[in-house]
Amino acid sequence: MITQRRFARVEIPLPVRIRCPKETLRGTILDVSLKGILIELETAGSLTDDCVAESLNIQILSDPDRTVLVELTARIVRESNRTLALAWSSIEIDALTHLRELLQANGVEEHQLSRELSELLYD
Repeated sequence: MITQRRFARVEIPLPVRIRCPKETLRGTILDVSLKGILIELETAGSLTDDCVAESLNIQILSDPDRTVLVELTARIVRESNRTLALAWSSIEIDALTHLRELLQANGVEEHQLSRELSELLYD
């Protein structure tokens, strides 16, 4: 787990699918939190203008069968050649619950997740 942040980020190398208005990109999670996600894209420079301008649909997939574990909406915070940093733009309660369970299963303590949820709700 990555520390020294307001929201705990966990390294979970699961595949992701990024749905833009006109295309779908694939990548791998570098780290994820209740606030956002850092993704390494499969193809360098594959992000098009329509992806940058819109909210993106992010699907965190199981490995290896690629079943959707969590589906969220995010906006781009920053990008580089193959790396994409995203912040969740809206989160439904079911998706938040699944994300919380994923983080907890990968080492984030329950009391820390509760504190972070409070910060998200009252931020």
